[in-house]
Amino acid sequence: MKYYDYYYLAKRNLLPGSESRGRIIGQIKKGSKIHVSAVCGKAMASIACMLKESGHIVTGSDTKFSPPMKGVLQKYGIKELKPSAKNLKGIDTLIIGNALSYNSLESIESRKRGIATISGAEAVAEIFKNKRALVVTGTHGKTTTSALLTSVFIEAKKDPAYMIGGVFQNSDNSYSLGRKNSKFAIYEGDEYNCAYFDQGPKFLRYNASSVILTSIEHDHVDLYPTFEDYKQAFQFLIENLPKDGFLVIHESTLKLLDISRCQAKVFIYGKSKSSDVYYTNKKTSSEHTTFEAISKFGKKKIQIPMFGEYNIENSLAVYILSILEGIPQETVIDALKSFPGTKERQELLGTNKGGSLVIRDYAHHPTAVSVTLDGIRDHYRNHRIVVVFEPRSNSSRKKVFENLYSKALEKADALVIINPEMKEGENLNQLIDTNKIKETLISKNKMAYNTKSSEEALKMLGKIAKSNDVVVFMSSGDMDGIPKIFLEK
Repeated sequence: MKYYDYYYLAKRNLLPGSESRGRIIGQIKKGSKIHVSAVCGKAMASIACMLKESGHIVTGSDTKFSPPMKGVLQKYGIKELKPSAKNLKGIDTLIIGNALSYNSLESIESRKRGIATISGAEAVAEIFKNKRALVVTGTHGKTTTSALLTSVFIEAKKDPAYMIGGVFQNSDNSYSLGRKNSKFAIYEGDEYNCAYFDQGPKFLRYNASSVILTSIEHDHVDLYPTFEDYKQAFQFLIENLPKDGFLVIHESTLKLLDISRCQAKVFIYGKSKSSDVYYTNKKTSSEHTTFEAISKFGKKKIQIPMFGEYNIENSLAVYILSILEGIPQETVIDALKSFPGTKERQELLGTNKGGSLVIRDYAHHPTAVSVTLDGIRDHYRNHRIVVVFEPRSNSSRKKVFENLYSKALEKADALVIINPEMKEGENLNQLIDTNKIKETLISKNKMAYNTKSSEEALKMLGKIAKSNDVVVFMSSGDMDGIPKIFLEK
C-alpha cells in the first residue's frame, strides 16, 4: 500500500456498512471469465469492451442501458443483462462500477460466493500496464481535453492506448488498446472514488507519468464533504509523479496546491503572461476559433473547431504536453485544427423542422454550465439561447449548488429546469429546489419554467422554442431521449 491508501482506507472505515466493504482482491488472467456490474457507465462500458477485445469472456449488467455507451456495448456483442445472482455463476473476476453500493445485489452475491473483485480503475490500469500513462484531470474539461490529447497522438502515428469518458463525434470509439508496442496510454482521470471498497480517486490507480490538471473547484460533495478533502486528492496525484514526468497545470490551481512537492517538471498555462504558455489574439468565426500560443517554443497560430475561452485553454494544455512528450510542434497544430469533437460536449445534433438548432452538452457543475453557455453565446451571437437543464448527478442535485446554478443559468434567454427525482435514502431538504431557481431567474427577467419530468419539459419546450433558437440540452444523463425527439419533431 502507498501512503495515501491509508488515508482512503480510513475514510472507507467511517462509512455506513464498513464491515461489508471488504473484498477478495482479484486480478485479470488471460482468457478468464469476467462480469462487469454497472456496465453502461461511460468508463465501465469501455473497460468491458477492451476486455472482450483482449480475448476475455465478458458479460455485463446494469439497471438501464442508455446511449451513447449502449451503442458501444452492442458493437462488441455484450448483451444487456439485468442485475442477477445468476450473472455471477462460473465467473473468475467481478469488476464493480463505482455507481454500485456495498449492498447492491451483485455486490452482496460476490461476497457470498467469495468471488475476486476489482474496480474499473484497477482493471484499466492492468490492461494498459507497462505504458507511459498520460492522465488528464481536473474538475472541468477532462473529457474534451483527454480526447484532444488522444487525437494529437493518433495524428502523430503514436497509436496510443486510451480511455476517455465520452465518445468521439465521428465514431463510436471511447477507447483503444493501441498498438502492442505503443509507448503511451492516455486516461481521462476522474477524481470520483473507485468503488465501495476503495474510496480513493480513480486517477491514483493509473500510475501517472505526466498529468494535465485543468482546474480545481469543489465538486462531488457526496464523496468529498469539504474542499480540503477534495484538494487533497489532487495533491496526492502531483506528489506521486516521477522525475521524468511533466505536470501541465492551469494557473488558477497554483494557490490551491503545493507544487514544490512535485518531482516532475512543471509547466503552467493560462491567460496571464506570467504563465509558461499563454494565449493572445483570440478570434472567433462561424466555423472555428483562432489564437496565438506563446511559450518557450515560440509564437504559434492555432485554430480549433470549438468555441469558448475554456476550450482555448484546454487546447493550450494539450499543445504543451504533446510537445514535451516528443510530438513535433507542427503535427500538434495540425491535429488540433482537425479535432472531431466528442459527443455531448457542445455537440451540434442538427436543426429540427421548426428551425431550432439543437445542442447536447454534459455540463453538470455550475461552472461548467456557465462557461459552456459563454462559449455558445460567443458563437451564436444573433440567436436566442434556450436551455433545458436537468441536475442529475449525485453532486449536481445538492442544495449547495442552488444559488450557483441560478447565476450560471442567467446566461440563457429561456429555460426549462427538470426536477431531480428522489432517490432512496435522500433527504428532500438537501436537494436542489428548482422552483427557487425558476423564481430567481424570473426576477432577472428570464423566461423560466420547472417541470416534474423530461416528458413535461419536452411539451413546454414545444411551446416556447422558435425558429432560429439555439436549444441546449444539459444533463449528465440521457434525459429520456428528449434531445433526439425534439430534433426529429
